[in-house]
Amino acid sequence: MINNLPSMKGPFISICIPAYQKTDYLRRLLDSIAVQTFTDHEIIISDDSADESVKKLIEEFRALKINYTRNIPAAGMPSNWNLALLKAKGEWIKLMHDDDWFSADTALQQFASEAKNTPHSFIFSACNNIYATGKEVHEHLSPWKKKLLDEDPVNLSYRNVIGHPSTVMHRRDEQLLYDTRFQWVVDIDFYIRYLKKYPGYHYIPQMLVNIGTDDKQLSQQLYKNPRVEVPEYLAMLAKYPSNLMWEHEAVFHCVWDLVRRFRIGHIGMIEELGYQGPLPDHIQSIIDFQRPIPRLVIKQSRWSKRLMQKCYRKLKP
Repeated sequence: MINNLPSMKGPFISICIPAYQKTDYLRRLLDSIAVQTFTDHEIIISDDSADESVKKLIEEFRALKINYTRNIPAAGMPSNWNLALLKAKGEWIKLMHDDDWFSADTALQQFASEAKNTPHSFIFSACNNIYATGKEVHEHLSPWKKKLLDEDPVNLSYRNVIGHPSTVMHRRDEQLLYDTRFQWVVDIDFYIRYLKKYPGYHYIPQMLVNIGTDDKQLSQQLYKNPRVEVPEYLAMLAKYPSNLMWEHEAVFHCVWDLVRRFRIGHIGMIEELGYQGPLPDHIQSIIDFQRPIPRLVIKQSRWSKRLMQKCYRKLKP
């Protein structure tokens, strides 16, 4: 059993909540925290709201002893995430977005128990995506996802097999924060950098977190936007050697899909979409390889993967 007595050095877990006006959702999250059996934690809320709605809501949860700050002016995402993290005093950080919530009153206890018994600094759990329509989609680390992650964290550039930040708990490191240039790949970029610095992870197969999903979320608004995805993916990959994709087929697949999904016909289009940094090796060759392929064929995932592998074998040095 985990000792629920407060730590002499600080709480064991810091629950960090970046908030923005969604008080109905935030109430649901705070209600789920209030019933947790594990109590050696602190709650930090960094609020970007334009009004005092979140502040008024928090007054109803005085028993939780929330460390609350309202940002004037608003910090914006993900700076608001970082502000919450930088206020944390816990050994472990548990970022929770205000539209997500714990699935059971023992969820935080299980996170804490696993943290006490793993040599790794990075933990994540399965989750349940709950849509406004009532639809539910369970996310687990399947064998093929595990293989992708175990090979190298950079493979997350192709597919985020870890999932939402609310499913993650990691040891506090004030030198590792979210890259404020990003919105779409911000979590992927953080996971890669964290796992590069602290190799290894611990996975919890139980669905400890519910992920609230609706069309109004910023992530839904950014999805399939070439002026967001193309510059951000390329800027993230530019942090690593330009030949990275020749070492990892999944990274090559990421670049292949950017070209395919957004019909990039020439290098100039990338600059038009807002990116002016260094490019992955031979991206023009990928563009040239895709150009004669009928759209009806390449848009099908099965055929696209086969063609990607053929291109990869042809171009790999």
